[in-house]
Amino acid sequence: MSVLYDVEEEKKYVFTKKISCTNCGANFNDLRIMNSKLRRKEPDMDLRPRFQFVDSLKYGVTACPYCGFAAPVKSFEQLTSLHQKRIREKITSQFMQREPFAGETLDYATAQGQYELALVCAMVMELPLSEQAHLCLQLSWLIRGRLEEADAEQGLLDETTYKQLQEKQERYYRQAYDLFSKAFTQEDFPICGMDQHTFDYLLAVLSYHFKEYDVAVKFCGSIVQAKGISAKLKDKALMLKDEIMAAKKAEEEGQE
Repeated sequence: MSVLYDVEEEKKYVFTKKISCTNCGANFNDLRIMNSKLRRKEPDMDLRPRFQFVDSLKYGVTACPYCGFAAPVKSFEQLTSLHQKRIREKITSQFMQREPFAGETLDYATAQGQYELALVCAMVMELPLSEQAHLCLQLSWLIRGRLEEADAEQGLLDETTYKQLQEKQERYYRQAYDLFSKAFTQEDFPICGMDQHTFDYLLAVLSYHFKEYDVAVKFCGSIVQAKGISAKLKDKALMLKDEIMAAKKAEEEGQE
């Protein structure tokens, strides 16, 4: 039986940090990734980051087990008084305290639960659409990783659970696309750390996935025609455009 990520190897990239919750004040331990030790690999077509030995996405959210507040690691300590009021009224008041996580690494199921809680919190706080979209995209990536793990380790998931995760992955992907599309017309760049050309590329990939070929080609075209962007991104856009045109042609021929 093959293993996607070796737990003992993953431990070398994880450390424990003591956190004081910005919502309720409780102290708990949070697992964090040592970013300086990560060895980057080629990302997926939709920019999902990949690293050797560990899926860093699993460690991207901090979730308080006492009050239910969850947010990306980078913004967990940036809770405004208005957002705190909304979290306490709509999350904490209904949240059942959990036993603090005591493992040395995070499994995909636990990480998925933390991201889903962070998404609910983002919606309750009425954060910008792009931030909600990014959490949806990361959730889709995370579930992709969970399914890849199941493919590598036979028997890890039963057939029903595997199918449910596939469907959930697709729903989060669609939510990400819809929210990012709205953010494109309402928010200024950079969006989630992306400049316009990188964002255009991501939208091209997402629209291509949902077979909105004309939209995807339009985004690719804007990248190819732009000046002052990296040759690597332009080449990726050209390759994507060729793939989109081939898929569109095959679909049209299949309808004849």
